[in-house]
Amino acid sequence: MSSSFERSEIFKAPPEKILSLINNFELYKEFLPGCLKSSRLPNSKEGYVIGRLVFSIFNKTYVFESENETKGHQVSITQSKGPFLDFFALWTIEIVDDNFTKVKFKAKFTLPFVLRVLASQSMIDKIGSKLIHAFENQLLK
Repeated sequence: MSSSFERSEIFKAPPEKILSLINNFELYKEFLPGCLKSSRLPNSKEGYVIGRLVFSIFNKTYVFESENETKGHQVSITQSKGPFLDFFALWTIEIVDDNFTKVKFKAKFTLPFVLRVLASQSMIDKIGSKLIHAFENQLLK
């Protein structure tokens, strides 16, 4: 059974700064809640950024590796290794004006049974909102 999260916010930042942050795996450990380690992995695929994030959730450590593909003002994220049975997310960025950018984030994923039991939709929404706000706060620094 798939779960999903969707959020739209207006960030006070230009699109290039937002795209750069999304693809800056090295920085994630400094601002994402629960992220213990983050790194960019070697890559030979043109147009892709590959990274590894290590999270601590419910006193258990999870490794999430993904491929980010940027096309214009969109970044698609596909899990290549991790706790999800499948995971796909899409960041879509729209210019509002010189100082503001509308950011849409959509994720669809399937959790393994053990996590599915613990993860209600309200919990998924709460965690997703915290992650989006962490990005926004990092952009304001």
